[in-house]
Amino acid sequence: MMKREEILALCASNPEVIAYILSLESQIKELSERLIALEAQLNQNSRNSSKPPSTDFHVKEKPNPKSRREQSGKKAGGQEGHPGTTLDMVNDPD
Repeated sequence: MMKREEILALCASNPEVIAYILSLESQIKELSERLIALEAQLNQNSRNSSKPPSTDFHVKEKPNPKSRREQSGKKAGGQEGHPGTTLDMVNDPD
């Protein structure tokens, strides 16, 4: 692959070609900077910026669950066969 200086030396006799090469270089630099800015903007979501969650349309990663505790499969509350404790009825409540 030829270096930039070698290409410009070959085109030294034609200033129009040199001007064209320089304009292409500036366009490439400008477009590269724009691409970096747009990719950074695209990578923003509600988790890493102040944007609301409704603006997230390309969610690349699933958010972590709120609890990592594994479910036991039992229903909530007292289980079958558990004796339980209650207060006894009294004749004269306070």
